[in-house]
Amino acid sequence: MRYHLIGIAGSSMSGLARILQKKGEQVSGCDLQKIRLEGILTQKGHSPNHINKNIDALVISAAITPSSLAWPEVEKAQQLGIKVISRAKMIGQLMREKRGIAIAGTHGKTTISAMVTLILKEAGRRPSFLIGGDIKGWGNADWDEGEDFVVEACEYGRQFLEFRPRVALISNIEKEHLDTYPKGMPEIKKAFKKFVRLLPKNGLLILWQEDPLTNWLKKSAPCKVKTFSLAKPWPGLSLKIPGEHNLLNATAAARLCHELGVPHSVIKKTLNQFTGVKRRFEIKGEAKGILVVDDYGHHPSEIKATLKGARQWYPLRRIICLFQPHQYARTYHLLKDFATAFSDCDLLIVTDIFGVPGRDEVKVTTEELVEAIRQKKKEVIYLKEGQLLDYLKQTCKSNDLVLTMGATKIYQVGEQFLSLLKKGEQDERA
Repeated sequence: MRYHLIGIAGSSMSGLARILQKKGEQVSGCDLQKIRLEGILTQKGHSPNHINKNIDALVISAAITPSSLAWPEVEKAQQLGIKVISRAKMIGQLMREKRGIAIAGTHGKTTISAMVTLILKEAGRRPSFLIGGDIKGWGNADWDEGEDFVVEACEYGRQFLEFRPRVALISNIEKEHLDTYPKGMPEIKKAFKKFVRLLPKNGLLILWQEDPLTNWLKKSAPCKVKTFSLAKPWPGLSLKIPGEHNLLNATAAARLCHELGVPHSVIKKTLNQFTGVKRRFEIKGEAKGILVVDDYGHHPSEIKATLKGARQWYPLRRIICLFQPHQYARTYHLLKDFATAFSDCDLLIVTDIFGVPGRDEVKVTTEELVEAIRQKKKEVIYLKEGQLLDYLKQTCKSNDLVLTMGATKIYQVGEQFLSLLKKGEQDERA
């Protein structure tokens, strides 16, 4: 079959494209930004002209709605009688071909999915996987010969309700994606309850024991339930990545793989060698004594956990956090939580909120966010994107840690700053 994917630049869609290609299907795609995928025709921009009768199915991401710039392509496909299928439903179909392992929860999905994938690889299981970040040396997706298919299961748009897992792990449950769940936690809990009930009687559910919202799902499970606990970390762990949250992620991954029969020695070896996933406390480099790190954190709980880990890992460094909020809706609904999320950095620099076309409307300003944070933390400033690099050049000094943070391209500022620092070192040596 020939599939055309809309929104192919996103990590989840590019990964799905690679899987379909690996299965022998013909794949093309388009997005607002141009990306390159080996052997796959990708086009920049959206146009109904991308759609023709040679396409058997159009696959769309959860972000494609009637208000999206890509919607005319969907309408063209419907006019031509071409099947339109969501990314989530496509993944659900793929899960039926293997033992689907779905990693769900508000935080930690990508890291846990990567850990589970690498443990299964080390055990010789040859798993397939589809996750939201790049595993170093492996990318974000593959379709291999083993029976396991590890998938990051996002609750946004209730996508994970289209999945068909035999094994599921839920890391935690918090308020998030309130554009999907406008009634808040009751609606979110209901969705996770439905997700758990997708598991077969001979399936397996792994839950975080200390989280009451997660542990509450035990009574809804139609299958065996096991738990993991931060009070009892997996024995023998000595991680290369910082933070209690990553110790919890590793313990969760270890519990799941143990239940799948992987030997303890393999689990311990893999986790102790794990160096992280792209954009999850990713160390970009160091020059002139300044360490530059990037993290995808965009929810207050993620930010708080990452900064706490950074403070514990680098207690003698001044931590400068450069944060770009992602979505006006998230910023508006979680404003009070954002206000208290940055206590473990010494200086916070906030730049303009990144709005998502078709999913967002202005409900709060960046200035309002900065003022809310300032009520709790005085060391915060607001800068326009074009001012960031010059400010870092003027402010940063040896022994600083610069942490770019957000689900945006804010990491590019850190990369540019690091390049300038390295050039300065080269000039001094010349």
